[in-house]
Amino acid sequence: MKNYKIDLHIHTNVNPHAFSTLEENIGAASKKGMEVIAITNHGPALQDTPHWWHLVNIAILPKQIEGVRVIKGVEANILNENGKLDINQKIYENMELILAGFHVVDEYGNIDDIEKNTQAILSLIKKQKADIIVHLGNPIFPVDYEKIVKAAKENNVALEVNNTSLGTITRVGSKKNCKKMLELAKKERCYIALGTDAHYSGHIGEFQRAIELLEEVDYPEELIINSSRETFDKFLKLRQELRTKEVNS
Repeated sequence: MKNYKIDLHIHTNVNPHAFSTLEENIGAASKKGMEVIAITNHGPALQDTPHWWHLVNIAILPKQIEGVRVIKGVEANILNENGKLDINQKIYENMELILAGFHVVDEYGNIDDIEKNTQAILSLIKKQKADIIVHLGNPIFPVDYEKIVKAAKENNVALEVNNTSLGTITRVGSKKNCKKMLELAKKERCYIALGTDAHYSGHIGEFQRAIELLEEVDYPEELIINSSRETFDKFLKLRQELRTKEVNS
């Protein structure tokens, strides 16, 4: 089993349902020999998120801390079928990496509507507003994986395999959907991202369930953006060139 050294989905306790500080996360990553971590706290539409100034102020962080490259990111919430996100322009401009996904927020009411959910993701991808679409396996937000995978391939957007979703606590029932997504993505040669979705520092870099699923479908290593620092750096550069300049365009 490959030991991945890049984790692109991590939360700190500024989201109160997480349990570790920024420094605790970086310290844990450094001890584990991680090369890159992305700090991706939730966008403002989720109930337990900090003031948006906190998200903007992530810009003050050094790129390298304790030998770990720290990527400035956010996990934005999708608000409607036009792909609107819950982050303003200042947040958007200060982020190196934009994750986006569905959460149960007041502004989004299409939970069990596969057509509207699919349209929301397609709009987001085609408008080049997000770099990685996260936890798409969540069964409470059904989507058309074939359409989404094709759009992601055409627009060089990565789809996440979320290790937490494959467990027994959060987004239960995701494995079947994630496997289907991966099988389609393999045919299309679509970028895949691994994320622990760590809400506790001890979970950073723990990808076991996600790796088992990747091995089950024999996913090509070169399409996994976490597979090496070189692969990730190329993906990040590409996304920063492609990403639209206006979040509300």
